[in-house]
Amino acid sequence: MTGGLQRSIGAAQFFTLSFGCIIGVGWVVALPAWLAQAGPGGAALAFVAGGLAMMLVGLCYAELATAFPVTGGEVAYAYSLYGPGASFATGWFLALSSIATTAFEAISLGWIAGAIVPGLDGPALYSVAGEPVRLGSLAIGIAGTVVLTWLNYRGAAAASRLQDILTWGLLATSAWFIIAGLTWGSVDHLQPLFSGTTDRPLWRGVLTVMATAPFWYAGFDVIPQMMGERAQGSSLRAAGVMILVSIAVAAAFYVLVILSSSMTMPWRELITLPMPAAEGFRRAFNSDLLAQVVLAAAVLGLVTTWNSVFMFASRVLFTLGRARLVTPLLGEAHPHHGSPATAVLFVGVVSAAAVLLGRGALIPIVNVAGICLAAAALLICVGVIRFRRLAPAAVRPYRVPGGTVTAGLAALVCLWMVAWGLIEPALATGVPIEWLVLGGWAALGAVMWAIAGATRGSLTETERRRLVVGDTAKELA
Repeated sequence: MTGGLQRSIGAAQFFTLSFGCIIGVGWVVALPAWLAQAGPGGAALAFVAGGLAMMLVGLCYAELATAFPVTGGEVAYAYSLYGPGASFATGWFLALSSIATTAFEAISLGWIAGAIVPGLDGPALYSVAGEPVRLGSLAIGIAGTVVLTWLNYRGAAAASRLQDILTWGLLATSAWFIIAGLTWGSVDHLQPLFSGTTDRPLWRGVLTVMATAPFWYAGFDVIPQMMGERAQGSSLRAAGVMILVSIAVAAAFYVLVILSSSMTMPWRELITLPMPAAEGFRRAFNSDLLAQVVLAAAVLGLVTTWNSVFMFASRVLFTLGRARLVTPLLGEAHPHHGSPATAVLFVGVVSAAAVLLGRGALIPIVNVAGICLAAAALLICVGVIRFRRLAPAAVRPYRVPGGTVTAGLAALVCLWMVAWGLIEPALATGVPIEWLVLGGWAALGAVMWAIAGATRGSLTETERRRLVVGDTAKELA
């Protein structure tokens, strides 16, 4: 074990953790929004462009992940390259994005379950942002959170075995309905390829969908978070390459889902249906089976993302706790299971509480998480340039092709995504809820940083550096 954590994850499992985390339930839940904003051609173009942009970012992650093969990912890199303040800020906002995403998956589980078994969502208890919160959906989301908390409490080996099974099941199930849509659907249903109005030009829809790429491709960064739990003898370079492979496969998946679903019926009609990704196949082919296959794939994708993001969130908090940047209780590993036990329980409790917000919170969750993830990626891309200047002779099992030029281009893309993610919601709604959430979380973080002053002082920077980055601390000492 490293830092008390299990070392059991190989290259294939890094792929299933990463791809399974990227492909969640969003393609079912958000498909109508993608089509309404950009049209099928615009949405597909946005995901191709977003995938290429995230590949540039993934190259930067691969270099740092293999140079710093420790638990904590961005938090560890930010500490090494920028210091404890930047490390805390990075971890704090990654915690927001990842815990929010676990809530997204829990809320979506109840929604999907209600679509599979009509009436299962139960009576409405109250509403949030105009969306009813129903008893059955609430119970399903909280129950799923409890199960994942228990599974992750028992360590990475059990959680990653489940991830293997579910991810390969997701790929097999998805191939079924994608082939059906592309084979028996009509390309005429894709017209018009782009969506636009006199007050909303075509390009704005494409850019808006593309700007959310950090959220829809989020998941490849679970690999850097889990590098400290890499199995003995597993190749560092292979782990880094899995970052790029998972992004490429995910881009293909998104484009194929958009096109195959839109070919089932005219897409402007499709987006008016309840759960259109499934209902389109039901009505176009008069097949309840195909609709159920779509929903089964959605459930598999939901659980794979939920499991991976849960692992991600707990490792971020574990690293912050181990570095004494927050309470050290979060940095404790279970003596038997080798899991970040306290961090796992914290994520479980907060996620279960967030489920109470219901479906009305889904879109703000996407936007806030996307901004946080793009900001963290920006820090990492700039970090590659800084790392090459600070430690030019450091061992790098994987190197970014094009070096600082590629890293600089990736940083510019991330900067644009952060800016557009902040500006675009305000164009229509004035002061958007995303700004309020980010501002409130930043204020809470400032309070936490101030309270943890005595805790930070319990370690020297040499001791903290050793705990966060281990032997790699020598490269930047």
